Amino acid sequence: MSASTAADGTPPSQQPPPPTAESVLGLASRDPSAAVPLLPALPPDGLNDLLSSLSPASPPNHFALLPAVLALSPSPTAAAAAFSALLAAPSWPSPTLLAVASLLRDLPAAYRYRVPAFVAKVLSLLPGADAQDLPALAYQLLLLASKPLHPRAVLTGLLRFFGGHRGARLRAPPSIARQVEGTVVMHIAFAVKQDPALAREVVAAVKADAPGTLSGFAVAVLLSVARVRRFNDAAVGVLRDAVITSRRDYRISRLCKWLPDCLKGECTRAANCVEKALLKAVGESIGGREHVVPSIVQVGFLLLEASDNDRREECGSHEGVLSTEEVGVNMLKSMFEIHGMARTEIIEQCKFRILSAKPSQSVPVIRLLGGLVCTHPFQLLEYIAHLKELLDYFAFLNDKISTGLINCILPLTKFSHDLKDYVILVVRKAMFKPEDAVRVAATNAIVELIIMENKHRKNDANPFQDSSSQPSSSQQPETHLEIGGGLFQELSGLLRRCFSQQARVKEALYNGLVQIVTSDPVIAENVLDFLWPHFLNYYTEHAECPLKFDSCFKIESAKVCILEPIDCLLSCISCILQVQQNSKCERPRDAYWKCFGFTPSQDSEVGRLSSSDLFVKALSNTQKYLRKCLAEDQRGQTQETSSLSSHLDTAHCHNFAMLGIIEVFVDFAASKLEKVADEQKEMLEKEILDLIDAHSSFERKTSKNKEKTAQRAGNSSDSTAKQTNGPKEYYSAMLQKLNERRGKFMDSSLYELVRMCVKQCDADNLEKCSQRPSQSKLNQCSNLLSFVLKACLGMFKSLAAKGSGATTGKVRTALYEDVKKLVGLMMQLIWWLMLDSKQENGGTKRNLTQGKKNMDSKKDQLYLALACLKEISKLSVSEDRPGDIIDVLVSSAPPNIEDMVHSSHLLDRNDTDPNTRSSHVFLNILKMLYVRVLSQSLPHESEVVTELIFGISRKLHHGQSHLVGHWAASLCGENIVQNPSIAQEMVKLAVHLMTAPDDLVLVHNMTAELKFITSGDVDSRDSSEAFPVINCKTKNSLAAVFLQMVESSLTELDWVIGKLKAMLALAYDSANIDEDQPADERTQRLYLEEALYYRSTSVVHILSSFAHMSLKDSQAEQFLKQTAKFYKLLARIAKSQVAPKGYKQAIPGHKFQKLAEVTCRMLTAPLYDFVALVQELQNQQASKRGILARIKRESKCIPDLIFQIEDYEKYLILLSKLTKVNLLRHAKRSVARDFQIKSKDEQERNSTPARAASCEGEPEEDAEGPDAPVETNADEDPEDSAHNDNTVEDSKSDEEEERMLARRKRAKTNNVVQDSDEEAEDE
Repeated sequence: MSASTAADGTPPSQQPPPPTAESVLGLASRDPSAAVPLLPALPPDGLNDLLSSLSPASPPNHFALLPAVLALSPSPTAAAAAFSALLAAPSWPSPTLLAVASLLRDLPAAYRYRVPAFVAKVLSLLPGADAQDLPALAYQLLLLASKPLHPRAVLTGLLRFFGGHRGARLRAPPSIARQVEGTVVMHIAFAVKQDPALAREVVAAVKADAPGTLSGFAVAVLLSVARVRRFNDAAVGVLRDAVITSRRDYRISRLCKWLPDCLKGECTRAANCVEKALLKAVGESIGGREHVVPSIVQVGFLLLEASDNDRREECGSHEGVLSTEEVGVNMLKSMFEIHGMARTEIIEQCKFRILSAKPSQSVPVIRLLGGLVCTHPFQLLEYIAHLKELLDYFAFLNDKISTGLINCILPLTKFSHDLKDYVILVVRKAMFKPEDAVRVAATNAIVELIIMENKHRKNDANPFQDSSSQPSSSQQPETHLEIGGGLFQELSGLLRRCFSQQARVKEALYNGLVQIVTSDPVIAENVLDFLWPHFLNYYTEHAECPLKFDSCFKIESAKVCILEPIDCLLSCISCILQVQQNSKCERPRDAYWKCFGFTPSQDSEVGRLSSSDLFVKALSNTQKYLRKCLAEDQRGQTQETSSLSSHLDTAHCHNFAMLGIIEVFVDFAASKLEKVADEQKEMLEKEILDLIDAHSSFERKTSKNKEKTAQRAGNSSDSTAKQTNGPKEYYSAMLQKLNERRGKFMDSSLYELVRMCVKQCDADNLEKCSQRPSQSKLNQCSNLLSFVLKACLGMFKSLAAKGSGATTGKVRTALYEDVKKLVGLMMQLIWWLMLDSKQENGGTKRNLTQGKKNMDSKKDQLYLALACLKEISKLSVSEDRPGDIIDVLVSSAPPNIEDMVHSSHLLDRNDTDPNTRSSHVFLNILKMLYVRVLSQSLPHESEVVTELIFGISRKLHHGQSHLVGHWAASLCGENIVQNPSIAQEMVKLAVHLMTAPDDLVLVHNMTAELKFITSGDVDSRDSSEAFPVINCKTKNSLAAVFLQMVESSLTELDWVIGKLKAMLALAYDSANIDEDQPADERTQRLYLEEALYYRSTSVVHILSSFAHMSLKDSQAEQFLKQTAKFYKLLARIAKSQVAPKGYKQAIPGHKFQKLAEVTCRMLTAPLYDFVALVQELQNQQASKRGILARIKRESKCIPDLIFQIEDYEKYLILLSKLTKVNLLRHAKRSVARDFQIKSKDEQERNSTPARAASCEGEPEEDAEGPDAPVETNADEDPEDSAHNDNTVEDSKSDEEEERMLARRKRAKTNNVVQDSDEEAEDE
């Protein structure tokens, strides 16, 4: 001691006292680094005192000594007591939290098992920490995660806290909270760049935490991680999948009738949460987070690519849930608005994706570009060069994409003449391309450009027209033409080139000219001047037949080519003349020439008629010729209307052209009905009736020529037919093209035709009551009705297509007003058809044939009327006027219409909601219609009415639609239906409108009845007594419908099992961090489990009925596949009941035990018999040719089914061992199978040994089965029976498990079907 003292040079009296716990703590309060060297000098009791002094109230510097103290191996009891005291404290000050988070990564290895508990404690106390300490806390936790020490728990806790999980929130003003979150995101981004492994943990934590939902903080973190190139795809993929998954879950939850309401609300909340989180990230990227802008743009375009094209009514716009495409569009629009740095990237990405993506994927991008043009036109003027580069590829794009591109860019031409000139230049080049589609797109682009110019001119001219004086108004036409009419004159030379193009290009031109004149009636005369020289090529004024039909068609290589669509040309001229007559503005005669700056001489104008007068004269001559031909045709004096060849295809084209020409003159005559006096009106009506009779005659000729052409194409085998490359296909394509351009009428003309038809039908009804009408009048009325219904159907379809597009405001209002004018009259026609049930078939043989024709005509007219009603109802689903059209439909019905429906089938009449009240009345009307079409066995009409009932019912409350489903179910039990299609639609209507669980209960009852008809036994019946709709003629079609319903139920079960698995993972996670799961989450999980087990039990009952049926080959294969899929789902359910390792195993609920019992008893046992029967039939048919492929296909389903059954029973055995509850009391032992198709000789050779082996193994099989550990009474409580009987001993359970594994291995080994020698020889 003295030596050491001398060496130190310190006298013994001045030696410092030995350190104590108090002195060390006092020094640590000032400088922890100076106190650490004194710790080894402390005695063991001093270390224990130091540990016992630590508490949440201790100074933060004291906790810095803890790693060094633990490294000196203090008393384990003292260390455990110190840790327990810290963890048991209800709250910690913020400095203590920060100090503990800092020391956790430095704990010795022997004490690191304490880290998860402290991490959970720190994360649970984050809501009480001070806001200024949170970034430092997060930084220390990230250092701990990168150690790596429990990175998943750390990252999950941070994401949940800053994401507001379960009500957690930052206690600070919004501005401070945003700064804190931004700092934490910066720390995470820095940590991710330093440690790539941490980046993977971040992506995995976001993906695993709260599936289907995202918080704004999690989105910001992923966008920051996406800036690291290695993890870009994974990070943006999580964001894309979150949006798609939330929309898919919402859509399925809306369609899943048996899902609890709380789960449906949760899916809606999750979809809205994801949308708000993404838009929040976009909004917050402007202040300090500009580094995530490229990631946001990337995510937005990924959402456009993954767009699921949801319709607004399916996505539930009233709940505010946007589709995937709309979310992406909103993100990119917001980025374009608030970030100037992102605009160039967005435009470049639009250009790249339009040029490189598929047409279906380019449509959302074009919609985005069109939205940017409409909302930010001045900002886009800076990117005209980019748009020009895109327009350079106009001729190489898909025709629809190129047309859509021009339409979305055209509004910019108002602000940029350079862009307009470039569009014209691009279109000029495209007109010289050889492809028809490119020329059609170029023609449409020219038309849209002229129409857009007319709109811009009108908008600019309106303010001046209101304040102009009379003298200036007299000069208005000249100024008007000089400003805007010049564009049509400038492009008329380019449009004239279309006259030498194919028929498709000409049709596009004629339709476009009508649109141009409609947008600006002032230039109608210019357009007629443009058309007149071309019209003279197919018109001769003084000839007997003024139209040159021979010049409109030609035959090349046994194919008919349409050179000129003469009917479209006449229709275009007629529409332009009507628009010109209806317009109030008149144009001076010399305005056409004044636009070029000079005036023609008076000599040239003398005696010259205007083009409109010339066209009126030409149409009059053509009309006279038609009258003459019709008169001769009625007398039977004419054979052909022109010098056409007798080629059948040419005759077809001629007949279709005549159909279109007659429609033109019907339209032109109907447009005059409103303006003429009564005497002239009668003459016009007679003329219209004659034209429609001729139209019907040409339709019959077309039908006959079609049969001849098909017969010739089927019998012809010469070289000419071979060169035509399929005359049937060519004729069908030509017929479709000709049909597409027919049936277009002006709205006013169609309204007059419908009114005339109603008048004619009323007159015929009065004549029927007074005396028997003549057959000619009946034919005229029938032809008129069919003609009008076809024309109305075409109009309603076009209006429905316009209404489903992006039409809003005035356009949608105009559509509704046009429809409302026709709806009342159309409903009168429908009632006239439906209520005219007393149709005479004729009492003599002379009248039988004519009566049958009348009946067929009535059926066709009824179908057309109902199709019109279906198209009208589509327009009734509107955001601004939901019940407007339905009100008109209901008001036009007979006053006593509801009295025709049975009182028990009527819906509630006391509904206070005006919208639903009209829907209820309309549903009662549809019920009456449906009963009538059922009584007449009309399959097509029944299908239309079924769609109407389903479309209206699904908009009502579930209780009201449930009543409609019960009404349809009562029809299934009252009506004998032998038409398979009608039976299918009736059953679908009943099942789809019923609420759960009544829907599958009805299916189970029907399949139970179907079992007795398709069983193939001696006791099988021809028809069901409970459901007459099930009989021998409808059994196969109904079995297919029921299998489809099972398939949809399995899809829903698959989705719900995934949601249940996610809920269970959250519950186990809460237990892992010693956090109580909220009561609402536990309640949702219990409700979901109960609904899942109940639905699965219903599916078991249905499949059990199918297991007793004798199904067709294809249906048997489908049944085996669906049953295997169902057992796979059951295995997932049973596996979810097994607690993970380290968690307490819970006893399965009563519903799960009941499901296992019902499955084993009602489905598994009959399935083995069904499989044996299928294999027996396979062995009997194995020697037949042509069915080997089917046998192989079915044989592949059987091994998979057996494997899925045994896999499900494996988890039931595992659950039985863990919970001591016998879940396999009713299980049947499976038979060892080799799944080999054997020939008859091999089967006979092996029959005797197999029978002996089965007899020997029968007692052993009855004694003990591997799938049923202990047989108990079915009525006993499973838990009591398992507890009292000590279900299975450990040794027996191990043996059973080994046998099960061996059986599964054998099934896998023999999964391949082996062919017999005889089959190989046949092949």
